[in-house]
Amino acid sequence: MIFPVFASVVVFCIWLAYEIKKSNKKGEKAEKAFWAREAEADNTRKVPLDDLHYIVIPDEIYMPFLNDKGEFIEADENAPKAFSDALTAFKHLKDSKIVNFSNISNTDLKLTYGAANLPELTLYDQNFVLLIRTLQSMGEYFMVAGDKETAKNMLEFAVSSGSDAISTNKLLSSIYLEEEDYSKINYLSSSASLLTGLTKGPILNYLHDITPSREDKEKSILEILD
Repeated sequence: MIFPVFASVVVFCIWLAYEIKKSNKKGEKAEKAFWAREAEADNTRKVPLDDLHYIVIPDEIYMPFLNDKGEFIEADENAPKAFSDALTAFKHLKDSKIVNFSNISNTDLKLTYGAANLPELTLYDQNFVLLIRTLQSMGEYFMVAGDKETAKNMLEFAVSSGSDAISTNKLLSSIYLEEEDYSKINYLSSSASLLTGLTKGPILNYLHDITPSREDKEKSILEILD
């Protein structure tokens, strides 16, 4: 009885040693490939950035922060912090370049646009993160303030700019549900299907769960007719 158990332990140890060795080889191979690619990226020449998909903020997004002359209003010390922070953010973003690089690695950026462009491209991406965060904050702010239309403008622009924030999709879809505008929930699903990040699945699942079935829609129409 002892021998079969001992033999099993030996076989297991041999198998484990083999798997560890195989895993180490894979790790070493992956590491070498990574550093080789990184070296290639660091030696990639700088290229013009004219073909980037720059995000342009439409005038309607700035409207709540402008006076009658079309100039940014001054920060009011009594204004809510969220609004003051958004005012500061939009002042910065108006004269800044914004590009969504959220799902592109630094190595890929260097390989495509040159290593010397990386600091500038990083700033563009940081501006994108600031834009999406500010739009979400203002969507929540205007919803609480009772200005649903302005909130919707903020959130819709965030989605159209490539936001993969779950909170943005949830808040915007709640507005569409309240308005019974189910076609726009389908639009959100279509937009989410183009995402490549980790939030794609949760967003699609959430939108699927809240979308009324055809039977529910037919009942709703009959209630209106009654």
